[in-house]
Amino acid sequence: MPVPLPPQATGPALPHQPAQHPWGQAPSPAVPDAPHPAEAAALAGAFAVDYLSWDEDDPQRRGRVLQDYLAAPATDPAHLGWAGRGRQRAEFALPGRVSPDGDGRVLVDVRVRVTPYRSVGDRGPDNVPESGDVAGTPAVAPAPTGRGWRSLASSWIRLSVPVALEGARLVIDAGEEILGEEPAPPPSTTPATDDHTLAEDDPLAEPRAAGAW
Repeated sequence: MPVPLPPQATGPALPHQPAQHPWGQAPSPAVPDAPHPAEAAALAGAFAVDYLSWDEDDPQRRGRVLQDYLAAPATDPAHLGWAGRGRQRAEFALPGRVSPDGDGRVLVDVRVRVTPYRSVGDRGPDNVPESGDVAGTPAVAPAPTGRGWRSLASSWIRLSVPVALEGARLVIDAGEEILGEEPAPPPSTTPATDDHTLAEDDPLAEPRAAGAW
């Protein structure tokens, strides 16, 4: 036996409600591409170690290495953030917080342990040719020991490293500032606890109170 249909409602007509389907909604604004946090942190850590290493007896090496990181060619990448004097070796970096900084750009907080050196007498390049059998790509860090240099106690330096996307390539977006053009004073002949020669207006340096992170 057929089931009777219920009577239709006779109240006022309801306003039309469009279907609430995801494909019926307006598309969200396009989100600009941004560096992957893990990849940005890795690049920033590698750059920070090279950036905080130098050797006045071989400045060209620093320029060749830093050039490969930069978004735009620098006038003289060998002296980016460095006064051009002294010797310093960065051993390793600890990347931390990755913060957005505009479209396609992030800032990576990096802590680097560095060992400065003091001049102790006659010195010069060791003139030992680089072997083509060494794996990997060159780094800026000089050898742990060098003629005429004595290592001092290590310390930590904190940087804020800008990483950006340039097409499909991650780069360091340090601008075109060439720092440290003023000659630095001669290295001290007495032991010191801090012999770093970062340029005073270094855009990557992160100011902090003594003993604070």
